[in-house]
Amino acid sequence: MVKEKIGILVGASPLGCEKEYLKEILLSKDTVSVAADGGLSFFVKEKITPSFWIGDRDSVQSSAFEEAKILFPKLDLSPCPREKDDTDMRLGMVTLKNLGIGKVLIFGGLGGERLDHTIANIQLLHEFEKEGIRSILVSEKEYLLVLTAGEELVWPKNKEGILSVFSLEEETKISIRDLKYEYEGSLSNKKVLGISNEFNGRGGRISVRKGTALIVRNAYFKTDEEIFP
Repeated sequence: MVKEKIGILVGASPLGCEKEYLKEILLSKDTVSVAADGGLSFFVKEKITPSFWIGDRDSVQSSAFEEAKILFPKLDLSPCPREKDDTDMRLGMVTLKNLGIGKVLIFGGLGGERLDHTIANIQLLHEFEKEGIRSILVSEKEYLLVLTAGEELVWPKNKEGILSVFSLEEETKISIRDLKYEYEGSLSNKKVLGISNEFNGRGGRISVRKGTALIVRNAYFKTDEEIFP
């Protein structure tokens, strides 16, 4: 078991300034990294060897793939079948799960040209949180994570910006404290109620009593301690 390690999963969606944070983690933290298909291009450009590559070669450029063969001679670059029931990103998550990783940061999984892949990656947060793996989708301007029943997330008083909460089930019983808008009750996946809350100098606390909540934090972060308390 290597639960003290942080899992890093990198997809093919374009990276913004969060790329510098990703590089910092890979170079300074104890990580296991997975390049999911086109995510290999990031590792090639930065000349950082990923722990694994998983893909069917439908989103990685041929030039990057050929360069990876030279840069990472010990990396297994055997492609998986294109016709399969899993996305490359999910196979990457399964790989990290099988290694006993309990915390995963996902880069290159939001935005890009395929909205369907963004939705699929949000579903990954839900699936693997249910299995005890805290995974966070990171982009340039926000990060997303899922909380299930019995879980809580706390922010310190120095935070600023916007935070939204959505229910991924028909009913999610939730407590929102110390934000601009406090709430104690139920959210539904059929009604928008928890969007555009704000930090107001008191920090923040979100607790889920029942169901599953999607948390969207509209602010770029500098360290992983905030979302991995």
